[in-house]
Amino acid sequence: EDRLLALIEGVLAANIFDWGSKACVDLYNQGTIIEIYRMSRKKMQRPWRIDDFDTFKSRMLKKDQPYKRALISVDNAGADVVLGMLPLAREFLRRGVEVVLVANSLPALNDITANELPEIVAEAAKHCGILRKAAEAGGLIVDAMAGIQGDTKDEPASVPLMVVENGCGSPCIDFRQVSSELAAAAKDADLLILEGMGRSLHTNLNARFKCDALKLAMVKNQRLAEKLFNGNIYDCICKFEPVS
Repeated sequence: EDRLLALIEGVLAANIFDWGSKACVDLYNQGTIIEIYRMSRKKMQRPWRIDDFDTFKSRMLKKDQPYKRALISVDNAGADVVLGMLPLAREFLRRGVEVVLVANSLPALNDITANELPEIVAEAAKHCGILRKAAEAGGLIVDAMAGIQGDTKDEPASVPLMVVENGCGSPCIDFRQVSSELAAAAKDADLLILEGMGRSLHTNLNARFKCDALKLAMVKNQRLAEKLFNGNIYDCICKFEPVS
């Protein structure tokens, strides 16, 4: 339970690294990436502006694993994906859930692209056996990598970690118009995770899906926070919408 909460807090805290937000860019003049991340983690006081974490936790901690494949739509390059989304993806892999990382086809602001993700996964895999085995199973890395830290002999056979492009070149996403690659990957998905203001708030806050959906974002615009939630800048949302 504490582990899952820490991971969700990590995703929300790391979402502060957004070059599309002037308020966040200004933070770079006040500290290093690690200092900003630590500051952001300290702000993770619940309840969040939308806080469905307990419902999500109850679903995740069922005796029988409720999910087989998770589509995880990532947002910003750099610290956001490395400190936030990769650890969350690793947790699903550790629990035996296939993970499909979904990223932009084309650059937009500082959003990471699908072409950039495999290299980042490969670097992380040098330090994590779970990511390495899953990336190999998903075809992201071909050869077993030397110098791995940690012993993986007691881990179960790995489920795959894959990357697909979403067909977009925008911080937002319209799921009526996605790549054929994403459409094919979505057929077997039973969990969709959307991260970031563009994908979670601007375009899909009220969208309902045919599988469970988890929408995670830090609101980095005061006017948007007031309009949507009568809230404040740096408020967080953790909106979980189970199908049943």
